[in-house]
Amino acid sequence: MKSTCVAVVVALGWLSAATACGSGGRDDSPDRTARAGGGASSPAAVTDGSLEIGSGDRLHYLCLGEGSPAIILEGGDAGTGSFTSQFLDPLAEVTTVCTYDRLGLGSSSRAPDHVRNMDDVCEVQDELIAGLRLAAPYVLMGQSAGGNMVIWCAARHPRKVAALVTIDAYHDSPAMMKRENEGWEGSADHVDFVRATIQLDRMRMPVGDFPVLVFSATQADPGGVQNQRYWLGLSPHSRQVVVEGGHDLHREVPDELTPVILDLVAAIRETSSTE
Repeated sequence: MKSTCVAVVVALGWLSAATACGSGGRDDSPDRTARAGGGASSPAAVTDGSLEIGSGDRLHYLCLGEGSPAIILEGGDAGTGSFTSQFLDPLAEVTTVCTYDRLGLGSSSRAPDHVRNMDDVCEVQDELIAGLRLAAPYVLMGQSAGGNMVIWCAARHPRKVAALVTIDAYHDSPAMMKRENEGWEGSADHVDFVRATIQLDRMRMPVGDFPVLVFSATQADPGGVQNQRYWLGLSPHSRQVVVEGGHDLHREVPDELTPVILDLVAAIRETSSTE
């Protein structure tokens, strides 16, 4: 899990079996603070706010735009700081986009002082989605380790997922991760990434029938494009998009990614309207 021109153009025909989109993105009431599952108001159209989850911890989140399907973004190791306005703004002009600092990152509460796994991360993400009242099905998108996380979260709730997008997220070798990893205490999330890699490696695929976009960088790591083809097995409706650039494609060449993502959103809406 690693903390321009598009070489492959994604055709929209592969979205014919996409999950139908929900009727709304968010409840746009003005309160800046929400409690997950507690009936409080969700954020305004542009909100940099705080949300309390069931454990009493707080999540810092950023939401922009309106509409559905909502896009939920998982950063690699920097939370909301992972995504620039050049990446977020074009998406927010079309639909709801929300990202957040996971526990242990940015302005959110510290991670619990014990080892955590991918299910722990996804349970917090579930509370974020509930607290912000983001309507399912939604788009899960993640970069680097965040991509690995949204893969596991999508597998947990495939019927709630309209689409899955990964940005240079590797299919890591458990043996290599064990050699290179510093242990859960060395992770700000307190996630055991060795165990997380084993979970993903043993995961049965496909995990759903929703469309999957796999963005892969040409210059991040030799063999990375081929490595990430593994994720094409996540769904019968998977496509890989190879982009010239390094590991942080969303920061280096955002204008190469956002049009493809917006085409995905448009196709989901079109599929929904015909059902």
